[in-house]
Formats: sequence, C-alpha cells, structure tokens
Amino acid sequence: MPDRIAIKRLTASDLTFFESLFRKLGAGNQKAINLNADVFIDRLYPALPSLVATYGDVIPVSMTILGPAAAAKLVLSRAVTKREAYKNWRLNGEFVRDPEGEPGRFDSLAAGDIAVLDFSGDPVPTRLTLLLLAANSPLDKALHDALDAFVSGGRRTMVEISRDALANAAGTTSSTHPIWQIAADREYEAAVEDAALGGIEGASTLTIKKAARPVSAATLAAAKASAEKNGRDGEALAWIQLQKLVADGSIAAAEWSARTNAVAPFDFLVTEVGGNVVHVDAKSTAGEFERRIHISFAELTAASSGPRYDIWRVHGIDDDGAKLRIARDIAPLAQAILTGLDLPVGVAIDGVSIDPTTLTWGVDVVIERPDEPVE
Repeated sequence: MPDRIAIKRLTASDLTFFESLFRKLGAGNQKAINLNADVFIDRLYPALPSLVATYGDVIPVSMTILGPAAAAKLVLSRAVTKREAYKNWRLNGEFVRDPEGEPGRFDSLAAGDIAVLDFSGDPVPTRLTLLLLAANSPLDKALHDALDAFVSGGRRTMVEISRDALANAAGTTSSTHPIWQIAADREYEAAVEDAALGGIEGASTLTIKKAARPVSAATLAAAKASAEKNGRDGEALAWIQLQKLVADGSIAAAEWSARTNAVAPFDFLVTEVGGNVVHVDAKSTAGEFERRIHISFAELTAASSGPRYDIWRVHGIDDDGAKLRIARDIAPLAQAILTGLDLPVGVAIDGVSIDPTTLTWGVDVVIERPDEPVE
C-alpha cells in the first residue's frame, strides 16, 4: 500500500476541531480540519470522489492523535466527510475533547502550527494518525520549523510528504518523540532490527548513530518482539502462497514443518510435481528487502547437504500482505560459510547474518491476505 502522508499548516478554523480551542478562539463554527482537495484528493485519494455513491459522503476512520508536546496517543473514532456545501473534504465527526487526566492538552496549539496526517486504507481511508506540533513547545519547536518550510504559504497550506522526508526533517529529534511512529529512518530501523537479532552490522551502525538517537533496552526488546512477530506472520503468508501453488498445480504438495516442530531447520517441506523434495525457509521482515537475513547454524547445516534448500524472503509485511522473492538452492553459500569456519574446541556459533545481495533472487511476487483464514 502506498504512503499517504501530508503536512498541514493549521488555520484558526482548523483549530475549532478541538473543543477547548473552539470555545477559546471564536474562529467560526467549522469544528473540523479542512483536507485541501489539491492534496487529499489529487495526490492521496484520487478515486475518492467517484466512490461516494458506494461508500457515502461520511467515511468513518479510526484516528490516533499524537502530541502536541509529544503527548501520548489518543484513539478516537471520527470521519472524513464531504457535504455538498463544503468546498473541501473535512476531518470531523464531533469535537475532540481533552482526554481524561489531560486538561488543556490542546491549548498550546495556535494558527500556524503543523499537523502531520498519515492516512491508510484503500480505496478509501480507514485509519489516520494525526501528529500535532506546537511551535511554542520546546519538544516540537525544531521539528515544527523544519516542516513549516515545506509549506509555501498563501492558500497552499497542505502538502504531500514522504516518510523519508519526514525522517530527514526530524534530524536529531529525540528517539522518544512520536514523529518516529510515522517517519521512516530506514537505516536506523534496519540497524535496530539487526542488532535485536544479534547482528554485528546493526550494532556497529547504532554505535555510530548513538549520539543522535540513543538505543534503550526497551527499544531493542520491542524490536526483537516485532521481528519475532514478523517471523510468525511471514511464515503464515508463505503458507498462503504455498497453498495457492498447490491449488493451481505448480507444486504437488506442501507441509508446514515448523508448525509441528518449532526447532526444525526449515519451515516448509515442498514436493514438486516431478517428485523432488525442497526445503523452504521463510525469512521475514516488515521492512525493505535489503535488510540483513539471519540464518542459524542448524539451517546452514541443513542447507549444505540433502534436499534443495530455498530461502523465501517475505518483505514489506503490512495489513494487506507482503512481497515475496525466492533464492533457490543456497547450498553453495552454506557450504562456503561452513568451510570457512575453523573454530577452537568448545566453541560454537549460533548463526550468521548475510546481505541479501549475496544470493540470486527471483522477481517479487505479491501475497495478499485472504478474507478467511487459511488452514
């Protein structure tokens, strides 16, 4: 799913979306944030006007508000709407009130402050992360000013932006700031994932970057938990693809070995149409294909001899599915690694991490999540 992210310089009318500011500012009766059509429709959701007949002109969204001043998330149900009388689509539904225990949370916002809007859902928006940045907050000031420079001014108060551009603008913003729930510092994220799995490359990268973004034990623990979750999810998605290949006759049979034997040195046992047996191991990530792959010593040993051993790289995992690329027969690489090991007595290694470019891969295949679970 493509990124659908915009930044908006908030007007006084936009601030009436927040009940406390509506009563304080006297800036009209809009009670909503305008979603400028030249960005929201022309850039993010160009098909939306033609879908009104199907979905209606009130489209519910689950909205997560972050900030201002790095305040924690607030989850609400609101709507994206386009009434006949409106010039633009709007984010509304009802007032946003101060959450319990946070009186005055939104009072620091003023006209000219910045909102980052991260939409997801297709063909219509279903979720929105709304990050609010207040110029008068020391926690937001530098980032506010960096993003404000993207908005040219005048009637152009909203612009599309990428996750990478957000990360570049965030620069040395604290690693605990909620901008990092939206921005993509791909090098940092890949390094944290690799380090959490014991990778030396990731740890080395983080050592270089630590002055800008220190890594806490909690961050590493969360990254490890996320990697483990992605591993389970990637296996399930690979199984969906294998079932599809069985159904269309591309392979004769498939068995999910790791589901019944968690220490098996491969995830799946595949029987090809000609009767050949292939061991398949899924290596999964929610990130980019290029992130390092971790292979255990047991997997290397199994790959070095016996049936053909393929790596299935499941990458870009999201709510819709993932992409898959296959490296067939990694025996030569496994043999080269094992041959190169000359360890003293009493010393063993648990595994290695490899750059995916050391293998030869097929083309990307899209795996879509089914509406119903696959057994």
